[in-house]
Amino acid sequence: MTALPPDGLYQIIFTDQQFLTAPEPRPGAPLMLLPPDGGLTQTWELRSDGNGSHTIGVPDAREQVSYEGDPDMHELAVLLPQPRIWNLIPGKEPGTYAIGVPDAELRLGMSLLRIYPPRVALAPDFGEKFQAWRFRPVA
Repeated sequence: MTALPPDGLYQIIFTDQQFLTAPEPRPGAPLMLLPPDGGLTQTWELRSDGNGSHTIGVPDAREQVSYEGDPDMHELAVLLPQPRIWNLIPGKEPGTYAIGVPDAELRLGMSLLRIYPPRVALAPDFGEKFQAWRFRPVA
């Protein structure tokens, strides 16, 4: 069994070049995929509940990686102050994980909206390469 990343601060990377990004740490802020940028929120705090579930939030803030309402296909990911639980599902490539919704066959991935910057949304399990995330520790 692949070990899950320990609690800590991470950059969360999609397709090895785009970083999970929020324009600012405020409720309702959209989550996007952008190249590295020191001026935007690209450091995330990963916390385990000890039972295989995790929360992903902005360090030193209340905002959490989340979505509005119940999980639904293509629901856009946003920051919200209420904790949202995620399952980290080890991928086929070492060090990759799908970020899944508990009790639903949905994963975080790139939205189908054709806009820039690309948005993050819930999607069905499309397959490994389209939903693989890496957690790079921040020193």
